[in-house]
Amino acid sequence: MHFFGSGSSNQDGFSFTDVCCAIGVCLVFGVAVFTTNQRLLISLKSQKETTAATMMLQERIEMLRSFGFTDLAKTQYIENNLFNQTTTSESVLGNFTEYLTVSSFLSSAGVSGNYPTDGSHANKWRRTSAGFTQLDSDSNLATNNDLLRVDLVLSWTSANGRTRTRQLSSVFGKGNVSP
Repeated sequence: MHFFGSGSSNQDGFSFTDVCCAIGVCLVFGVAVFTTNQRLLISLKSQKETTAATMMLQERIEMLRSFGFTDLAKTQYIENNLFNQTTTSESVLGNFTEYLTVSSFLSSAGVSGNYPTDGSHANKWRRTSAGFTQLDSDSNLATNNDLLRVDLVLSWTSANGRTRTRQLSSVFGKGNVSP
């Protein structure tokens, strides 16, 4: 029969301090992972919003390209045929503001316009999810000009709280005169 004495024993293991340090390292790693994941999700949502804004502007410009030159200068026509139609991508943006300005680019006399610094008027609207408001108007845009400039500006508050803006401009000529 063998008896083990109460002499020194050789036990390997971790001390309480080692365990506490390991738990601390795991907590710091876990917090870092969750923070990184949160930033990544916000970044992905911002990219989705930017893509939706670009698509929305492109849809609007394509609608405007389908209009005749004289229709493009008519405020009532724009209101009935553009603002009464929503775009397929605007729901992603939530609370947005869209500005549309149709202004003189080249008058019939050959003078290039520079609205609003030249003192001219333009057809200008602001549209939100609640509706649209006409801000400025010029009933002689089609008759007094050979080229019209269309500026679309879209502004929204992004997922990270920043105000974001996208803009698209195009020039339309008299070649597409509607009846």
